[in-house]
Amino acid sequence: MSTVPYSEKLEKTSALIRENDILVQKIVDHGLSYYDLTLTELLSFRSAHKNDTRSVADHSSVIQSLKHFIRDWSAAGSHERDATFPQILTTLESLYPDPVGREQKKVLVPGAGLGRLSYEIAAMGFQTVANEYSFYQNLAHLWILSLPNTTQRESFKLYPFINWWSHQRTTTSLLRGVAFPDTELSALALEKLCLIDGDFTTAFYAEASSYDVVVTLFFIDTARNIVDYLDKIHAALKPGGVWINLGPLLYGTGPWLEPSLDEVLAIAENIGFELVPTEERWGADSFADVEAWRGKVRGAFAGYGWDQDSLSRNAYSAQFWVAVKK
Repeated sequence: MSTVPYSEKLEKTSALIRENDILVQKIVDHGLSYYDLTLTELLSFRSAHKNDTRSVADHSSVIQSLKHFIRDWSAAGSHERDATFPQILTTLESLYPDPVGREQKKVLVPGAGLGRLSYEIAAMGFQTVANEYSFYQNLAHLWILSLPNTTQRESFKLYPFINWWSHQRTTTSLLRGVAFPDTELSALALEKLCLIDGDFTTAFYAEASSYDVVVTLFFIDTARNIVDYLDKIHAALKPGGVWINLGPLLYGTGPWLEPSLDEVLAIAENIGFELVPTEERWGADSFADVEAWRGKVRGAFAGYGWDQDSLSRNAYSAQFWVAVKK
């Protein structure tokens, strides 16, 4: 008998891949129905593009989308939400303390991922628009939104760690499942939530000066041109509207610009934003030495895609600020 039953580990992994495929099929089936497509059309499209060089990137996108079920919709991801959601939700609550008044306020959340933050904002009573560029994440998000409010907590299970064997403490941890959703979806919240897919920089041309608040969580550093992002955030807001930001500056694939934090803030102010003071409880003052920004920008530890059972830690000093459109 082998000291380490590695072949058994491979067999178990193969079985769990098939379990994950059941969930993926539910997402695909709902996507086909939502977009009024047939399976034959999908298979024909796949056949026509089987030699595309994007196949590896597509596989990674599917894996990342599935992992967002942990971050957004499971108890296993609550440590990441607990490090980022309170700043945003508490700020919204302080801006609009009257729940009745929130029904008339529109909040835009670009880079919404699988939509948990957008859902929580809608559950507060705001008319909420989630926007996401990734087609894969949008398919998963649409499926989540389609679940009836009678869906019981933790009705589904995903095995999200089997695609990444590095930094694993035990094989048991590697093969474990994560149940979701960790909350029962509210029909009232879902009625206030709308998903608009597509590129944030082009999807809202017709809605200039339409939003009371724009919330960006782990988003602005995904830009090819961050100046364009900041300009579009400013354009989407009504005069006096509020921009709430939280996240790092980990610039993505092929960025045209990679400004430092002080440069981002200077650009935002030049576009027409005015930073306002933030509470000390949300982190260390990032510019205690700069009088104009003192007490307005705060950095705090925030993980991303961080499995607490693994041997690695992926986290940032995420920067939080609140700015008003002048």
